[in-house]
Amino acid sequence: MEAKRYRRLLLLLGVALCAGPPCFGDADLPRTPLGAHFDGPIVGDAQPHDAARSPDLHGEIGLRRVLAAALLRNPNLGASAWEARVREARALQAGLLPNPSFDFEIENILGSGLREGVDQSETTVHLSQLVLLTDRRLLGRKVAGLRSELGRWDYEVARVDVLTQSTKAFVALLAAQLRLRLLEDFEQVVTAAIDLVAAQVRAGAAPPVLKTRAEVLKLSVVLDAAQARRVVAASRVALSATWGSSTPEFSSVRGDLRQDLTDPPPLQQLIDRTESNPDLARWATELSEREAVLSLANVSWIPNPTVRVAGRHFNDNDDAALVAGFSIPLPVFDRNQGAVLAATREVQKAKADKASAELSVRSMLARRYHELLAALEQARRLRAEAIPAALLAFEGTSEGYRRGTFDYLDVIAAQRMVFDLRSREIDALASYHLARADIERLMGAPLDAEEGSDEDR
Repeated sequence: MEAKRYRRLLLLLGVALCAGPPCFGDADLPRTPLGAHFDGPIVGDAQPHDAARSPDLHGEIGLRRVLAAALLRNPNLGASAWEARVREARALQAGLLPNPSFDFEIENILGSGLREGVDQSETTVHLSQLVLLTDRRLLGRKVAGLRSELGRWDYEVARVDVLTQSTKAFVALLAAQLRLRLLEDFEQVVTAAIDLVAAQVRAGAAPPVLKTRAEVLKLSVVLDAAQARRVVAASRVALSATWGSSTPEFSSVRGDLRQDLTDPPPLQQLIDRTESNPDLARWATELSEREAVLSLANVSWIPNPTVRVAGRHFNDNDDAALVAGFSIPLPVFDRNQGAVLAATREVQKAKADKASAELSVRSMLARRYHELLAALEQARRLRAEAIPAALLAFEGTSEGYRRGTFDYLDVIAAQRMVFDLRSREIDALASYHLARADIERLMGAPLDAEEGSDEDR
């Protein structure tokens, strides 16, 4: 009877050891974590981020469906899309000419003597128009147009942020699922071990303390599994929040953490490709906008006259006449000095901000690059060296148990080492993909895209 239980337990151990981290087939998983094939829905007159077009996320889902849902329904991205449209409307308004003014006057009425009634009144109808002598309107239109373009850049920044956050949330949930499955497999092994040790204790073949040690080990695994389930639940909520849902309706995610596990290009090559990063690319437009504001400030002090033409009617003799005139402000005190100085300093500030943004992106890229290399090396060495060595140790311990050299808890301890190393492999794989997502965000392009290619931007 004991031999039968032993064979059944070894079979269970062998299945668990050979399974490794579950690798779910995922035809939906794109090769580019940033999901560059999706375009921001802010073109045309359709309402941005139409929730009705979002895929129905039920059952087991892959990364591509997650990214599509996030692009269509993420509330932050929707707000950014509306902001871009607001700026487009302001650019339209900035290009319009000032309206003419119509005035009506009647004079010399309800007075005394000859002007007691309205017989001696004079009626004047004015039509006035502000005349723009400088290119202020064109410059104002240029400023508004550049701000509209900045709104589109801000939308692009929000778009790649959402794609990166969604990818990282997906990877975190996938890794949490794999860790939980490992712990559940090990929990089954420990439960079977307790039954076998209990039978040995009852038969007098093992001391009672062996059963106690097995129960303590099971309690530790049960606690770890419970914690892992909490992590999975929290990760599910975090992932569903990327498409604006607080209640996950999908059952699980599927993917392969070993996919795209490749050596990255040299760091300098990646740094040279950061021009695709929208956070940096937008600064060319930002500087142009600041310079246009400065140009507008430089001409805003020049006064523009208002020209008036009027028709006047004299009621006492039914005569009529024309009245013409103009008015112009006198730039005696206010020549827009403060606005010009502020605009000049805004240009200098923009240049400093651009340099700071470039330094921040490149230093962050270098840091995440080395973290990616560390995770990649650890994942490969765990799979190629540590895990096979642990399996050999497990096999040797199992053989020693059959010969009576080790007790059964030594076998479980060797098995625990294998599970711990597989869990570390999952952590390393997840760290690799998280670092990769950040690097692609900092570059604004897939890691394996050819240098200079704009296809997936």
